[in-house]
Amino acid sequence: MINTAALFSTTFLPGQAGFDTETITGLAEWRLDVPTLFKLLIGAGTQAVAWPIYGDGEDCACVLAAPMAQAQASWQALSALMDRPRDAAAIVARSAISALLANGQPWLILDYVQLIPHDIGTPEYAAGLEALRAEAQALHSALLRGEREALAPLLAAGAASPATGYWSATAVAQLADVEELGTDELPFLQGLEVVGWEEDVLCHEVSAAGEPDVTGLVTPYGRWIVPLSQRYVDLGVYYADDGWITFATADAPDAHGVLDLNGTVVLPPAPGALYVISPHLLQQIDADGASRLLHLPDGALLIDRVDNVCQREDGLIDIERQTDQTDDDAKRNVHGVLDKTGKVVVPPAYSSVQDFGTKKKIAIVSQRVAGRFLFGLVNSQGELLAPCQYEAIDCATTSSPPKLRKNLIFAIDAQGLACMLTLDGKQAFTPLYPPAHHLRGVAVQSDFLYVVKDGMAWSMDFTGQLLEQFDTVENFKAAITAQLSESIGLGKKKPEKKPAKRRSFTPAQIMAKADREQLRSMAALLLQGDAELAARCVDITLEELAQDDPEEEYEGDSPEAACFFLLWSTASHTQGHGTTLDWKAVDEVPRIAQHIELSALQDFRWKEREDGDAMAEGLAAIAAHLAPHQLRLVNMHGGEDTYYLGVVRAQDAAAFSKVALQAALRPVLL
Repeated sequence: MINTAALFSTTFLPGQAGFDTETITGLAEWRLDVPTLFKLLIGAGTQAVAWPIYGDGEDCACVLAAPMAQAQASWQALSALMDRPRDAAAIVARSAISALLANGQPWLILDYVQLIPHDIGTPEYAAGLEALRAEAQALHSALLRGEREALAPLLAAGAASPATGYWSATAVAQLADVEELGTDELPFLQGLEVVGWEEDVLCHEVSAAGEPDVTGLVTPYGRWIVPLSQRYVDLGVYYADDGWITFATADAPDAHGVLDLNGTVVLPPAPGALYVISPHLLQQIDADGASRLLHLPDGALLIDRVDNVCQREDGLIDIERQTDQTDDDAKRNVHGVLDKTGKVVVPPAYSSVQDFGTKKKIAIVSQRVAGRFLFGLVNSQGELLAPCQYEAIDCATTSSPPKLRKNLIFAIDAQGLACMLTLDGKQAFTPLYPPAHHLRGVAVQSDFLYVVKDGMAWSMDFTGQLLEQFDTVENFKAAITAQLSESIGLGKKKPEKKPAKRRSFTPAQIMAKADREQLRSMAALLLQGDAELAARCVDITLEELAQDDPEEEYEGDSPEAACFFLLWSTASHTQGHGTTLDWKAVDEVPRIAQHIELSALQDFRWKEREDGDAMAEGLAAIAAHLAPHQLRLVNMHGGEDTYYLGVVRAQDAAAFSKVALQAALRPVLL
């Protein structure tokens, strides 16, 4: 849905007898912003009210309302101050506004919900609504005092649409998602060729007979975003998510410009191609290949001679450009990083800039020095923390942020010596020894390193202190290689084992053997002893079994055991007492209270999360949070790609394990 401000009128306000959404009258709308006129009309007599068009707005104030009589008086006062209209279009526009306000119902509603970037009912939303009300009151006061400067956007005879908005009774279509309508139902499409429905801009794309290349955009409620009279071609509607449409004209098809989603020209056509990078960034490429980054909406030049621009996994934007240097190392293309507004985060001075971490905001950078690439660290202010003098800096992938171990980063310097770097890029100790293995995952452990001294493999702590001598480097590497080979199945071939035969039961077999009291006892273990809820879960489970496919089979060592996992599924999906999480869904850990509806989890925060932490660390954090509540986190299927999570009381842990093991579910209590 395109964010839109809309004006409506209604006889009654929500909560008053007689309020009916079917009787609301549309007045005006405008995409992406609130026109000055909308704010002025809502004026000083405004109040915040609920608006049940939005689910969350049924019981919560989320729109502004004012008496229509006030809005009519404000329009009359403004009209008296306005310059005489200079063209027919201005006369028609003013007449339309006058007529719609004169025939409006007693209450004027300004719907601003879609333009506040917060949820209804939050303090941030309330603050946004209050700011709009204060602005409306200030404009109304300026009108009463006749302050022409404050009202300047509205007083010019040919007042631009951004100040007044689009006025039409059909604007009521903005009450809900705008949907494609059949072309035979829309009289304004008759005689035109409908090219197709463009979901990105919520418009029909149409062309006139005889000119298939000239296209326009019109909403299903009759608003022409791009009139055919403009003779635009090559409309780039795929940039609508960022708020823009690119276009060319039929007279100059190789020159491209930018419209906003209201059809207002932001940048006039200029030779070359245009690519919208973000809501604030535009790449312009000339016919000769010269490229630059421009700022939107003003078109200001940000960076010239940009060869490549691409989005990054961390939400920032990577740029690549040529340097003016002639030295073999320096003349290579360099990379930098911008945010989505075009602000330089990392200046274009590096051979590569890897992703920033989510918490520490540190990225690995590289430069070519004396014929080889060396690595360093920068922070999110673009400051070089560690100079590019390291052969390697530990990270998960070639684009990842540095991997942290006890808030230190493993690195190998240009001489091949192992060290640890602090978060400000300093060496934790003077490098003296090379790593004992070429694989970083082997060389550095959770709290020590394997290094080489005098041909022997040693362990060394993160302060540079040698701990224990193991063996010769050759033997150490051979032992590690053998372990790695065995772990991936390259060792000595073992005799094949026949798969263990699993028992399974149909719904009828489970129902025939099911002992409701026993099942309720099992369910109570999953529901922290809530016997009433356990009985309800058993009833739901057995009802679903009774309606199940008779040929369906459920695994377990007994009908009761097979039913145990079904009980967990019921407790999870219908009662909110458990959840399934994919092994990659680490970002769901901080939101665990949205998945498992347990009061003990409502204040859970993953405070110690580090870059590179996986699901195991996240589950450990949840378990540590539950421990003071005498609760245990349980994974019903230990070692699987999917985690089947629940919570049991600490006092029930032993009984839970016994019953779950009977179902061969391999539970893991954390």
